[in-house]
Amino acid sequence: MARNFGVIGSPIGHSKSPALHRAAISALGIDATYALTDVTARELEAYVKGLDASWEGLSLTMPLKQVARPLLSRQCHLSILTGSVNTIVRRANDWHGFNTDVWGATTAIRERFGSEFERAILLGAGATAASLVVSLHDLGVEWLDIVVRDPAKTTEIEELARRLGIRSRVSSFGDSIESAHILVSSLPASAELSEDAIESLDAEFLFDVVYDPWPSALATEWTNRGLDSMGGLSMLMWQALRQARVFYGESVDDPLPGEERVVAAMRAAVGL
Repeated sequence: MARNFGVIGSPIGHSKSPALHRAAISALGIDATYALTDVTARELEAYVKGLDASWEGLSLTMPLKQVARPLLSRQCHLSILTGSVNTIVRRANDWHGFNTDVWGATTAIRERFGSEFERAILLGAGATAASLVVSLHDLGVEWLDIVVRDPAKTTEIEELARRLGIRSRVSSFGDSIESAHILVSSLPASAELSEDAIESLDAEFLFDVVYDPWPSALATEWTNRGLDSMGGLSMLMWQALRQARVFYGESVDDPLPGEERVVAAMRAAVGL
Protein backbone atom coordinates (compact mmCIF):
# COMPACT_ATOMS: atom_id res chain seq x y z
CA MET A 1 0.00 0.00 0.00
CA ALA A 2 1.33 3.43 -0.96
CA ARG A 3 2.11 5.85 1.84
CA ASN A 4 0.02 9.01 1.56
CA PHE A 5 1.07 12.58 2.33
CA GLY A 6 -0.25 15.96 1.31
CA VAL A 7 -0.63 19.69 1.86
CA ILE A 8 -3.81 21.26 3.21
CA GLY A 9 -5.02 24.83 3.69
CA SER A 10 -7.33 27.37 2.10
CA PRO A 11 -6.78 28.73 -0.48
CA ILE A 12 -4.35 26.06 -1.61
CA GLY A 13 -4.29 26.03 -5.42
CA HIS A 14 -1.11 28.13 -5.66
CA SER A 15 0.96 25.82 -3.44
CA LYS A 16 4.26 24.52 -4.77
CA SER A 17 4.54 21.92 -2.02
CA PRO A 18 3.28 19.10 -4.29
CA ALA A 19 6.02 19.80 -6.82
CA LEU A 20 8.67 19.86 -4.09
CA HIS A 21 7.55 16.71 -2.32
CA ARG A 22 6.84 14.71 -5.45
CA ALA A 23 10.38 15.52 -6.59
CA ALA A 24 11.73 14.30 -3.26
CA ILE A 25 9.64 11.10 -3.43
CA SER A 26 10.88 10.41 -6.95
CA ALA A 27 14.52 11.04 -6.01
CA LEU A 28 14.20 8.71 -3.02
CA GLY A 29 12.47 6.02 -5.10
CA ILE A 30 9.81 5.31 -2.48
CA ASP A 31 6.18 4.24 -2.94
CA ALA A 32 4.34 7.35 -1.76
CA THR A 33 1.85 9.95 -2.97
CA TYR A 34 1.55 13.64 -2.16
CA ALA A 35 -1.82 15.36 -2.67
CA LEU A 36 -3.25 18.87 -2.43
CA THR A 37 -6.56 19.46 -0.64
CA ASP A 38 -8.46 22.63 0.20
CA VAL A 39 -9.31 22.46 3.92
CA THR A 40 -10.59 25.38 5.97
CA ALA A 41 -10.03 25.89 9.68
CA ARG A 42 -13.60 24.78 10.37
CA GLU A 43 -13.12 21.58 8.36
CA LEU A 44 -9.72 20.64 9.78
CA GLU A 45 -10.65 18.40 12.71
CA ALA A 46 -13.12 16.30 10.72
CA TYR A 47 -10.66 16.03 7.82
CA VAL A 48 -7.78 14.78 9.96
CA LYS A 49 -9.96 12.33 11.90
CA GLY A 50 -11.31 10.97 8.62
CA LEU A 51 -7.90 9.98 7.22
CA ASP A 52 -7.19 6.25 7.07
CA ALA A 53 -3.96 4.65 8.29
CA SER A 54 -2.24 5.08 4.90
CA TRP A 55 -2.00 8.82 5.59
CA GLU A 56 1.26 9.43 7.42
CA GLY A 57 1.91 13.16 7.20
CA LEU A 58 0.53 16.56 6.22
CA SER A 59 2.01 19.94 5.40
CA LEU A 60 -0.11 22.79 6.77
CA THR A 61 -0.46 26.24 5.30
CA MET A 62 -2.70 29.15 6.27
CA PRO A 63 -5.09 29.28 8.04
CA LEU A 64 -4.24 26.00 9.78
CA LYS A 65 -0.85 26.58 11.40
CA GLN A 66 -2.29 27.60 14.76
CA VAL A 67 -5.69 25.90 14.85
CA ALA A 68 -4.15 22.45 14.31
CA ARG A 69 -2.35 22.47 17.65
CA PRO A 70 -5.23 21.13 19.81
CA LEU A 71 -5.38 18.02 17.59
CA LEU A 72 -1.80 17.03 18.42
CA SER A 73 -0.51 14.80 21.20
CA ARG A 74 3.01 16.19 20.94
CA GLN A 75 4.72 19.27 19.48
CA CYS A 76 8.36 20.13 18.86
CA HIS A 77 9.92 22.91 20.91
CA LEU A 78 9.77 25.36 17.98
CA SER A 79 6.05 24.74 17.54
CA ILE A 80 5.51 25.50 21.22
CA LEU A 81 7.76 28.56 21.10
CA THR A 82 6.14 30.09 18.02
CA GLY A 83 2.60 28.78 18.50
CA SER A 84 2.78 27.63 14.88
CA VAL A 85 2.77 24.13 13.36
CA ASN A 86 3.27 23.56 9.65
CA THR A 87 3.93 19.81 9.67
CA ILE A 88 2.04 16.96 11.32
CA VAL A 89 3.06 13.31 11.30
CA ARG A 90 1.14 10.23 12.39
CA ARG A 91 2.78 8.29 15.18
CA ALA A 92 0.75 5.15 16.02
CA ASN A 93 -2.75 6.58 16.60
CA ASP A 94 -1.60 10.11 17.44
CA TRP A 95 -0.40 13.11 15.48
CA HIS A 96 2.82 14.94 16.30
CA GLY A 97 3.50 18.53 15.20
CA PHE A 98 6.61 20.26 13.92
CA ASN A 99 7.62 23.74 12.83
CA THR A 100 10.01 23.55 9.87
CA ASP A 101 9.47 27.19 8.84
CA VAL A 102 12.11 28.50 11.26
CA TRP A 103 14.87 26.28 9.86
CA GLY A 104 13.67 26.95 6.32
CA ALA A 105 13.90 30.72 6.72
CA THR A 106 17.22 30.62 8.56
CA THR A 107 18.82 28.35 5.97
CA ALA A 108 17.51 30.39 3.01
CA ILE A 109 18.63 33.73 4.45
CA ARG A 110 22.03 32.43 5.49
CA GLU A 111 22.62 30.85 2.06
CA ARG A 112 21.77 34.06 0.19
CA PHE A 113 22.83 36.96 2.43
CA GLY A 114 25.20 35.64 5.07
CA SER A 115 24.84 34.52 8.66
CA GLU A 116 24.84 37.54 10.98
CA PHE A 117 22.59 40.60 11.24
CA GLU A 118 22.35 42.90 14.22
CA ARG A 119 19.31 44.98 13.31
CA ALA A 120 16.17 43.93 11.42
CA ILE A 121 12.74 45.18 10.36
CA LEU A 122 9.81 42.75 10.39
CA LEU A 123 6.55 43.41 8.55
CA GLY A 124 3.49 41.70 10.02
CA ALA A 125 2.75 39.89 13.28
CA GLY A 126 0.93 36.66 12.36
CA ALA A 127 1.88 32.98 12.52
CA THR A 128 4.62 33.25 9.89
CA ALA A 129 6.01 36.36 11.62
CA ALA A 130 6.53 34.37 14.83
CA SER A 131 8.68 31.82 12.98
CA LEU A 132 10.65 34.65 11.38
CA VAL A 133 11.38 36.23 14.77
CA VAL A 134 12.99 32.98 15.91
CA SER A 135 14.89 32.76 12.63
CA LEU A 136 16.17 36.32 13.03
CA HIS A 137 17.31 35.49 16.54
CA ASP A 138 19.24 32.51 15.16
CA LEU A 139 20.85 34.89 12.65
CA GLY A 140 22.13 37.18 15.41
CA VAL A 141 19.50 39.95 15.42
CA GLU A 142 19.49 41.98 18.64
CA TRP A 143 17.16 44.84 17.66
CA LEU A 144 13.87 44.44 15.81
CA ASP A 145 11.42 47.01 14.45
CA ILE A 146 8.00 45.40 14.08
CA VAL A 147 5.82 47.21 11.52
CA VAL A 148 2.09 46.48 11.43
CA ARG A 149 -1.25 48.01 10.51
CA ASP A 150 -2.66 47.56 14.01
CA PRO A 151 -0.09 47.95 16.84
CA ALA A 152 -2.67 46.58 19.32
CA LYS A 153 -2.20 43.10 17.80
CA THR A 154 1.53 42.69 18.45
CA THR A 155 1.50 41.52 22.07
CA GLU A 156 2.47 37.92 21.28
CA ILE A 157 5.23 38.87 18.85
CA GLU A 158 6.69 41.41 21.30
CA GLU A 159 6.63 38.81 24.08
CA LEU A 160 8.36 36.26 21.84
CA ALA A 161 11.11 38.76 20.98
CA ARG A 162 11.54 39.57 24.67
CA ARG A 163 11.86 35.89 25.59
CA LEU A 164 14.57 35.52 22.95
CA GLY A 165 16.49 38.54 24.25
CA ILE A 166 15.67 40.74 21.25
CA ARG A 167 14.86 44.39 21.92
CA SER A 168 11.88 45.46 19.86
CA ARG A 169 9.75 48.45 18.95
CA VAL A 170 6.37 48.56 17.23
CA SER A 171 5.59 51.02 14.45
CA SER A 172 2.80 51.58 11.97
CA PHE A 173 3.28 51.53 8.20
CA GLY A 174 4.56 54.90 7.04
CA ASP A 175 6.27 55.77 10.33
CA SER A 176 9.90 56.85 10.22
CA ILE A 177 12.05 53.79 10.94
CA GLU A 178 15.82 53.56 11.31
CA SER A 179 17.79 51.70 8.68
CA ALA A 180 18.41 47.99 9.31
CA HIS A 181 20.67 45.27 7.98
CA ILE A 182 17.72 43.19 6.75
CA LEU A 183 14.01 43.73 6.10
CA VAL A 184 11.84 40.62 6.45
CA SER A 185 8.23 40.67 5.28
CA SER A 186 5.71 38.08 6.47
CA LEU A 187 2.83 39.79 4.65
CA PRO A 188 0.69 37.73 2.25
CA ALA A 189 0.73 38.40 -1.49
CA SER A 190 -2.68 40.06 -1.17
CA ALA A 191 -1.36 42.78 1.16
CA GLU A 192 -1.02 46.21 -0.44
CA LEU A 193 1.49 48.79 0.75
CA SER A 194 1.33 52.44 -0.16
CA GLU A 195 4.30 54.11 -1.83
CA ASP A 196 4.89 56.11 1.36
CA ALA A 197 4.95 52.92 3.44
CA ILE A 198 7.49 51.31 1.11
CA GLU A 199 9.66 54.41 0.92
CA SER A 200 9.85 54.56 4.73
CA LEU A 201 11.59 51.17 4.83
CA ASP A 202 15.37 51.01 4.54
CA ALA A 203 17.56 47.92 4.78
CA GLU A 204 20.53 46.46 2.93
CA PHE A 205 18.77 43.16 2.20
CA LEU A 206 15.14 42.15 1.69
CA PHE A 207 13.61 38.75 2.39
CA ASP A 208 9.95 38.59 1.35
CA VAL A 209 8.02 35.36 2.06
CA VAL A 210 5.91 36.00 -1.05
CA TYR A 211 6.89 33.90 -4.09
CA ASP A 212 3.78 34.09 -6.27
CA PRO A 213 3.48 36.57 -7.87
CA TRP A 214 7.15 37.56 -8.01
CA PRO A 215 8.65 40.08 -7.88
CA SER A 216 6.58 41.64 -5.13
CA ALA A 217 6.20 45.40 -4.83
CA LEU A 218 8.90 45.40 -2.16
CA ALA A 219 11.27 43.36 -4.35
CA THR A 220 10.71 45.73 -7.26
CA GLU A 221 11.58 48.68 -5.03
CA TRP A 222 14.75 46.95 -3.78
CA THR A 223 15.81 46.23 -7.36
CA ASN A 224 15.25 49.89 -8.27
CA ARG A 225 17.47 50.85 -5.33
CA GLY A 226 20.18 48.49 -6.56
CA LEU A 227 19.82 46.30 -3.48
CA ASP A 228 19.60 42.53 -3.08
CA SER A 229 16.27 40.79 -2.45
CA MET A 230 15.00 37.23 -2.17
CA GLY A 231 11.51 35.74 -2.33
CA GLY A 232 10.03 32.97 -0.22
CA LEU A 233 10.62 30.12 -2.65
CA SER A 234 13.97 29.20 -1.09
CA MET A 235 12.41 29.18 2.38
CA LEU A 236 9.63 26.96 1.03
CA MET A 237 12.14 24.54 -0.45
CA TRP A 238 14.28 24.29 2.70
CA GLN A 239 11.34 23.88 5.05
CA ALA A 240 9.98 21.20 2.68
CA LEU A 241 13.31 19.36 2.91
CA ARG A 242 13.00 19.28 6.69
CA GLN A 243 9.42 18.02 6.26
CA ALA A 244 10.72 15.36 3.88
CA ARG A 245 13.16 14.18 6.52
CA VAL A 246 10.38 13.48 9.01
CA PHE A 247 7.90 12.23 6.36
CA TYR A 248 10.15 9.84 4.43
CA GLY A 249 13.15 9.46 6.74
CA GLU A 250 13.90 9.15 10.44
CA SER A 251 13.66 12.65 11.94
CA VAL A 252 13.86 16.36 11.09
CA ASP A 253 17.51 16.40 12.18
CA ASP A 254 18.75 13.36 10.24
CA PRO A 255 19.63 13.88 6.56
CA LEU A 256 17.85 11.72 4.02
CA PRO A 257 19.77 9.05 2.07
CA GLY A 258 21.43 10.86 -0.83
CA GLU A 259 20.10 14.19 0.42
CA GLU A 260 22.17 16.26 -2.01
CA ARG A 261 20.37 14.49 -4.87
CA VAL A 262 17.01 15.15 -3.20
CA VAL A 263 17.78 18.85 -2.78
CA ALA A 264 18.83 19.13 -6.43
CA ALA A 265 15.56 17.51 -7.54
CA MET A 266 13.50 19.81 -5.31
CA ARG A 267 15.30 22.90 -6.61
CA ALA A 268 14.73 21.87 -10.20
CA ALA A 269 11.04 21.20 -9.55
CA VAL A 270 10.40 24.85 -8.66
CA GLY A 271 13.04 26.52 -10.83
CA LEU A 272 15.55 27.44 -8.13
